[in-house]
Amino acid sequence: MNARDDCFSTFECLIDNGLRLRGSLHSAGLPHAPCVIFCHGFTGHRFGPGYLFVKLSRTLADAGIASVRFDFCGAGESEGLFSEMHTETMMRDLRAVAADVRKRLAPARLILFGHSFGGMIAARCAKSTEADGLILLSPVGDPRGLIRQRKALLDAGTNRRGFYENGPHEMSLMFLDRLLGFDPVQELVSSFSGKMLLIHGDRDPSVSVDESYRYAAMAKEASIAAEYHLLTGADHNYSRVSDVTAVIDTTVAWIKEHYRE
Repeated sequence: MNARDDCFSTFECLIDNGLRLRGSLHSAGLPHAPCVIFCHGFTGHRFGPGYLFVKLSRTLADAGIASVRFDFCGAGESEGLFSEMHTETMMRDLRAVAADVRKRLAPARLILFGHSFGGMIAARCAKSTEADGLILLSPVGDPRGLIRQRKALLDAGTNRRGFYENGPHEMSLMFLDRLLGFDPVQELVSSFSGKMLLIHGDRDPSVSVDESYRYAAMAKEASIAAEYHLLTGADHNYSRVSDVTAVIDTTVAWIKEHYRE
């Protein structure tokens, strides 16, 4: 058996509407070790793009850092319908997982890691989960931009079931409606007092680097310690081996520097 197998187990969390979140727990093998909670993107899952989250979780465990990867309700193996997913349900799920992790592991430090839309969810939950650290990978910072990107989808209208078709997924108008009326960057910098790490690829066709840069710039104005890395040639899903290596090395080094005692 690989030594890493000893620290791996399945993770389940029952939320207040009776649905069950499913995920994976990588123990550090140490009491009260720092713990990272991963938040995947809107059409993603707990493995991350190209298994990035799995690779990072294993590397973190080797470094004495625990992690939990979970599927939001309606995604992956968690219960619920994708068509019912929106910002508020995802925030609810993350808060429930964070509370469960604190009860189950009692980590010395809790760090949220969010990719793409999951980055925005992590940013909005930094205060309510009392996160010590925040890692944002290609984070959405302009919710209205997502609405503009889906204009063609809306113009096409609904299918026979009354849903908009977002690739292989059925999506309700509620998802877009719930993107109005908030600024995730302003919410974060007005309430967060921990440390931040931001990573973004300069060849990202899905989320503009301007969005991550705004997080970094406004964090600096609010005297929040924020480290920003722009990866040359990296796309939204960090598709090259060199990109994966850079994300993992940067993330692990940052956590060890700031949160590994």
